[in-house]
Amino acid sequence: MNKQGKAFAWFVGLWLAGVLAVTALAYFIRYTMQWVGLV
Repeated sequence: MNKQGKAFAWFVGLWLAGVLAVTALAYFIRYTMQWVGLV
């Protein structure tokens, strides 16, 4: 794999990880708010 391809793969990997992290955080906050609201 050439240098440019490797950098692109890293970029895509980090972007996907970031999207998953933000999505997980959003769900966590939403369910925490619901749980706190129910208690």
